[in-house]
Amino acid sequence: MFKNLNLYFSNMSPEFKIIVKRKCFFCEQLLNWLKDKEVDYQVLDYQDPDDFNDPLMDNETFKNIYCDMGACVESLPIVVKNEKEFHYGELWDLKNNTLVEERAKEIFGLS
Repeated sequence: MFKNLNLYFSNMSPEFKIIVKRKCFFCEQLLNWLKDKEVDYQVLDYQDPDDFNDPLMDNETFKNIYCDMGACVESLPIVVKNEKEFHYGELWDLKNNTLVEERAKEIFGLS
């Protein structure tokens, strides 16, 4: 489902990687927002074994976010910027099931 949304670059990795799962309301909301804002990103579906070949999967910070408190990410996408910055819950107003647009704009460098 997400494969057609992947953006591939010839010799460079995109600035942003978005870790998602299938049938995830917040994942779809973020991907649609990014598409509307024309942000370049790569989608990694953690349910797709091929995506687990990405070097990000060996990053300790990612592993700690991905499998927090014994349970792996199920309901929110993870945003990874330049393989160093990890953003997760701060993007969401979970009470209203909406993206915190001001925070998203900061993370993605949009004005």
